[in-house]
Amino acid sequence: MRYDQNLLDDIRSANSIVDVIGDYLPLRRSGANYSAPCPFHSETQASFMVSPRLQIFKCFGCGKGGNVFTFLMEYEKITFNEAVQKLADRAGIKLPSHEESSPEKRSLFNALYGMYEAALRYFCHQLSVKENNGLTYLKKRNIDDKTIKTFNLGLALEKPHGLYNQLQKKGFSKNIIMKSGLFTSSNGDVRDKFFDRIIFPVFSTDGKVIAFGSRIYKEEDDRGAKYLNSPETPIYQKRKHLYGLYQTKSSVIKKDAVLLVEGNVDLIKVWQHGFTNVVASLGTSLTEEQIKLISRYTKNILMLYDSDSAGNEAAARAISTCLEHHITPKIIMLPPMTDPDDYLEEHGHESLQELIVTARTFYQFIYEIRLAQKNLDQKRKAIDEVIEYILLIDDLVQREMYIQECADFFKVSETSIYRTLQSKQKKSWEKRTPLNLHVDPYHEEKEIVRQILVSPHICQDYLDNLEVDYFSHPVVQKIIIFVKTHDDYPDLVQNGAKFLDNFDPDDAQFIADLLFNETPATRLGFEKMVVGFQIKKLNIDLQALNEYIIKHPDNEKKIKEKEVIQKKINELKKHKKGGTVKKLLS
Repeated sequence: MRYDQNLLDDIRSANSIVDVIGDYLPLRRSGANYSAPCPFHSETQASFMVSPRLQIFKCFGCGKGGNVFTFLMEYEKITFNEAVQKLADRAGIKLPSHEESSPEKRSLFNALYGMYEAALRYFCHQLSVKENNGLTYLKKRNIDDKTIKTFNLGLALEKPHGLYNQLQKKGFSKNIIMKSGLFTSSNGDVRDKFFDRIIFPVFSTDGKVIAFGSRIYKEEDDRGAKYLNSPETPIYQKRKHLYGLYQTKSSVIKKDAVLLVEGNVDLIKVWQHGFTNVVASLGTSLTEEQIKLISRYTKNILMLYDSDSAGNEAAARAISTCLEHHITPKIIMLPPMTDPDDYLEEHGHESLQELIVTARTFYQFIYEIRLAQKNLDQKRKAIDEVIEYILLIDDLVQREMYIQECADFFKVSETSIYRTLQSKQKKSWEKRTPLNLHVDPYHEEKEIVRQILVSPHICQDYLDNLEVDYFSHPVVQKIIIFVKTHDDYPDLVQNGAKFLDNFDPDDAQFIADLLFNETPATRLGFEKMVVGFQIKKLNIDLQALNEYIIKHPDNEKKIKEKEVIQKKINELKKHKKGGTVKKLLS
């Protein structure tokens, strides 16, 4: 739910960022700003700065930055809405309940949360009855009472109408019951979706039960589906949640690392063996939303998947998802055809701890599962796959480090990896950024947009000459779109925190970095910078046209396009060299 912007403005205005952060950190006056040791990384110098004028913070050590909402999200590992609630409570501001939802939708949400809570109590009660077969099964699997209580395990009885009858007694209407995903209907006969199964409740990060997983537990049970899960509902989309996170998030934060397993039973056995910083991906391939959820608590992911072919391929896909979101995972390698549950039962805590210490990097993992040691062809295929992963790493320094490591590990030259990387770069006429492993490819884009923000009285006149597709960095593009479509952006930028409200929380660090550098622009300097930027972009287009014309020399349309672009470049160069730029050419 997104709150009304006016309400967010009121909450932010009532919570000075200096006062809020001062509740957590020992702030000291440092010129016009305040400073403190950064709470997000270990340091002895105070590189964490808070600007009362802009109402934003920025750490010049680790790079984190944002407004008062972002600080609470990062410091307390909570969602945006939870941060809004906390700051509203601090200021004595009452938040409307589900203000974006209709009364009917609010009623449905509340009814579903209540129904799932009632279902949880029902399942837990059934398992608590002495001498039941479900409890016997769990004890046989060495799952103890503490684990059962921590994860609220339950039991669905053999009779297929038990939960339905219970919820009707509690007063839930048949209409709401049928929207819960917990029942099936055939010829008017409503039956429980889960019966004769062990139940594994799924909780949201704030402790609401939102779904159930289940497992058959009788050896003679031949229903086929060993595991059965809740369908998606208005309160549950499985791609956005992780099994066990509610119970384990404090351990994940404390250890600054998480073990990622595939299933709920694996998670329970790993947790019970003392590895309490563990989550499971709810029977789905690791999703973008799940990675973002994990990254609220830690950036250190250790994958502990089954070591069969399916588990290896799932891990390979998960590596890509992690790298795309700036997380470099490690992979714990179990013996072939082993799952975490079986391994722990046979080898115990200490043995798994040793495997964690020797967890593989992504390139070591690919080398092993692709049998690269077998022959040169397998090795070449493994290197190609690893290079595809390296292309996903945005941080150029980190990318170069991995190139060096991979070259040494695979015993090939760095040059050959660089050349392969260049050949795999996606080519686009609209956006073509040459591979440069030593210089920030977005430096000019960042500087242009920074000057637009800190010196709008100078730069605003030139916005019509800057096309969005000139820019490659996704956040820079968002900023350009915003300033081109909001004439009042200079007023918003005066309060940096208010400006940040118009962007995703994930973008706050990048934008805060720009705002904290308040070096003013000069008109001539900005003009020359933009003209130089335009020339560079036009040269990329020209290069693409040249390559096309070489292959299609009779295409007169492309030849004329080339002539037009070359003329533009010559005119821009003349104005830039003479320092007499009066109007930028689009």
